[in-house]
Amino acid sequence: MRIKIKEKKLFQNLINNLFDTDINKIDSFCTDSRKIQENDIFLPIKGKTVDAHKFIPDVLNKKASIIFSEIDFSDNRVIKVNSTNKILKKISSEWIKFFKQPTIAITGSNGKTTTKELLKEVFSHNYKINHTIGNYNSSIGLAVNLFNFSLDADISIVEMGANAPNEIEYLCEIVKPYYSLITNIQNAHIGNFDSMDSLIKTKISIFKKTDSDGVIFENADDINIAENCKKISNKIRFGFGDKNVDYFGEIEPNKKKSFFINGQEIFNSKMNLIMAKNMLASYSIADTYGIKHDSIIQQFEKFNFLEGRGKQINRNGYLIVDDTYNANFESFKIGINSFMNIDCIGKKILVIGDMKELGLKNDEYHLQLGKYINNKKPEFVFAYGESINITISEIQNQYTKSKKFNKISSLIKNLKEILKEGDAIYIKASRSLNFENIIEKI
Repeated sequence: MRIKIKEKKLFQNLINNLFDTDINKIDSFCTDSRKIQENDIFLPIKGKTVDAHKFIPDVLNKKASIIFSEIDFSDNRVIKVNSTNKILKKISSEWIKFFKQPTIAITGSNGKTTTKELLKEVFSHNYKINHTIGNYNSSIGLAVNLFNFSLDADISIVEMGANAPNEIEYLCEIVKPYYSLITNIQNAHIGNFDSMDSLIKTKISIFKKTDSDGVIFENADDINIAENCKKISNKIRFGFGDKNVDYFGEIEPNKKKSFFINGQEIFNSKMNLIMAKNMLASYSIADTYGIKHDSIIQQFEKFNFLEGRGKQINRNGYLIVDDTYNANFESFKIGINSFMNIDCIGKKILVIGDMKELGLKNDEYHLQLGKYINNKKPEFVFAYGESINITISEIQNQYTKSKKFNKISSLIKNLKEILKEGDAIYIKASRSLNFENIIEKI
């Protein structure tokens, strides 16, 4: 990861003051030795499989300005520290103090990146904004993202991910949100937590760390969120179930390209339930902030699904729904349900793979996915992965042909053989399976 520093002089002064250095030129902050350029700051991270400290000699040859290291080096550009992770938190925490604009912080099991991008489009049409880039939302990615912020922005929009207990609280200690949103709390990354209660506690901490004068946005449809918001007074509630919320979403069965918020129609040519949920959450924040309805819906009308997150691709007469970015049980159910509601003159084909990071729940969720697909009755299910055979074993209805493949190449070959004009294909698996490669090959 390499982030260009916008407020270079200010950042340079901060580093010099914090570490008693005298550098006079800084360009970017980098955690990837392969991307280092002259005048960059390099922060090596100890990962689960790779310790980036071993690349420091290469970085020194690339004329980096400063290198933080937990290992001694004779070069005066290397600053010895006890922990590069703690140093990153120290720098980012001091850095954010220069930024007085309010911050919108978004977390959740599903939909947080799309919701952030929706808000980015709406707010940037009306204000100058800072925002985190892509899905860099971890304790490393978010912290480094902040170095790209500009002082003259009106508001900042950040995305927070949680792959471990207490990670959201950690990020909030850096960012200090004024507005906060949890899109939903589901079983994503459940294998990294001791229990569902631990995962819920981690997510809910964003509300507890929101500024006392700020506002939290409660998804009233999510029981895990609603149950933990009962004692919070400074909140805005939204949802599709309870009409007694501040922003009520309604879906009419005969309107496939639109839905309603407080009686006003919201249109998007790619609309489905996933998009509607993300738009309702985004609308509640934008409208509360004071952005006019017409301005919000203009940006909603133009918005498209992000790569790998339900994006529709028309190719050779058939439709591909690219949902390859990641997978958990709840996102699988939502995605498959939306896919099965798509108008299609040909076959509906699911191409599915393992859900990772489920821990002790792995077999249970793969089995439940199979039962869910069995009830939906697509014409074909092609599968690849280590645990997906559990899913396939549950697909036993007379309408669906299902098969598990041991090689991706075999899956692609068989998929090509059955594809016809008018067919629709839904492709989804956890990130590590790289199912986007299937889309490239078909």
